[in-house]
Amino acid sequence: MENKNVFLFDRRKYLILIAGLVMLAIGFALMLGGGSDSLGEFNPEIFGTQRIGIAPWFLFIGLVLPIVAIMLKRKDA
Repeated sequence: MENKNVFLFDRRKYLILIAGLVMLAIGFALMLGGGSDSLGEFNPEIFGTQRIGIAPWFLFIGLVLPIVAIMLKRKDA
């Protein structure tokens, strides 16, 4: 039996994992802000396209990418 010191993930899988983390960070950053200065005011900015339409897609892709990285077959070089 041959015992190899091999990493669990190869370079490609780590890059996909890092891309997923970056997408999550961008998604949460897109959701920031939009609050009102006082409790009596309503700011319609919280229902903007950026927070309701774009940011959830970044978060979804950021959650799917690590799953894809785990499920990919390892390239044996």
